Amino acid sequence: MPDSPHANRELSQEQLEVFRVLYPLFKDEVLRRREYMSRLSAFHNTVLVLLLVMMVISPGNADPAMRWLALFGVVILSGFVAYLILQQATRHRMAKQQLIELERGMGLYQEGWIFSGKTAYPQHWQTDWLADRSVATYLTILTILTALVICAMHIRP
Repeated sequence: MPDSPHANRELSQEQLEVFRVLYPLFKDEVLRRREYMSRLSAFHNTVLVLLLVMMVISPGNADPAMRWLALFGVVILSGFVAYLILQQATRHRMAKQQLIELERGMGLYQEGWIFSGKTAYPQHWQTDWLADRSVATYLTILTILTALVICAMHIRP
């Protein structure tokens, strides 16, 4: 597939209009999904940390049945948040792939098309997103905090 449709022919006015409409939509979608994953992770991790703090400073013995219910609630909630993060990550990746295809179609990675002797976007931007580790980081922190809350529930008298 050529890097730009300009290699073979000029884009029609209708095609340019489609690019003008779709590109901002996909760009916004990519950014919105990333922000949602960050906020979701931060909110749930804050709740888990608050649970830990409450268990450390609150006096008294918890009823074993209530402890198990709380434990299962934490596990279920953390599993649901992990599912939401993974769902948003999948949608983010799909939107990012489409965004890169639109950028290729506009010639932003083609040398000399916009700027003499160089590309508008660096070539590595087409693949850098594949090495993004943010979702793994979100899920790792979620797992560690969930494990800490579970441990705290077990060792609390």
